[in-house]
Amino acid sequence: MRLLHALLLIPLFSAPVLAQTAPPPAAEQHGRRSAADHFADANTTHDGRLTLAQATAGYKSIAKSFTQIDVNRRGYVTVDDIKAWKAAKKAARQAARQAAATAGGAPRPAPAAARDPGPRASGNWTDMIVPSTLDSPQIGVDVPTAPLGLFHRS
Repeated sequence: MRLLHALLLIPLFSAPVLAQTAPPPAAEQHGRRSAADHFADANTTHDGRLTLAQATAGYKSIAKSFTQIDVNRRGYVTVDDIKAWKAAKKAARQAARQAAATAGGAPRPAPAAARDPGPRASGNWTDMIVPSTLDSPQIGVDVPTAPLGLFHRS
């Protein structure tokens, strides 16, 4: 009997130990990381300056455009340099989009509702079933029909 009581009490004593597991720290949580987090991880010297070698090792997207970001040719970039570069890229994209819209650039496709309203009913029930031949172009080859007299037996 004592053995049974001991076996029943084991889960009661082990439950608080299992409940004391710590939640994962914020650094291990999944999700999108900010540019400042990427910069801090890549900046191994922790001096606020990211060199091309550090960017190549830890911040590859910045390493690809390093010469464009380092406009002063100092050999390093800062968080402010990266933010200014991203803002300039965004402004250039928006300006190009505006220029294309006002200059009649490549037209954007019309929304689906504006392109084809669907079948039109003119009051005849067959218009709803068979599409009108006036609305759609004829595709294919017209096959001539045989005269009725050839197949008629007398």
